[in-house]
Amino acid sequence: MSDLLIYETSDPVFADRSIEALQAAGISCYRTGGGTRELNATIGRWTDDQVCIYVRQESDVREVNEILIGLGAAADKPYRSPSPWVLILVTAILVVLAVLAVY
Repeated sequence: MSDLLIYETSDPVFADRSIEALQAAGISCYRTGGGTRELNATIGRWTDDQVCIYVRQESDVREVNEILIGLGAAADKPYRSPSPWVLILVTAILVVLAVLAVY
């Protein structure tokens, strides 16, 4: 199995702290990218080079996530669909508007 990309950031200081913490926990990991700001001539604005943090073993992913969140990493919030009552209410309003538009 190939290495897993676990986190991306434009903050090289955070990436360095993360790598140190992961290695201290005995997790085999590494980073790529510099996190440097550079002028992109193609689009004519400044862009940040992303620092990517990789782990070598899938079994370490849960522990890695806990360590990164403890260091202040942003956690993705899972998408939650609206409740069924909201969908029913919106549908009812649309039906009423459609009926009014016909008359």
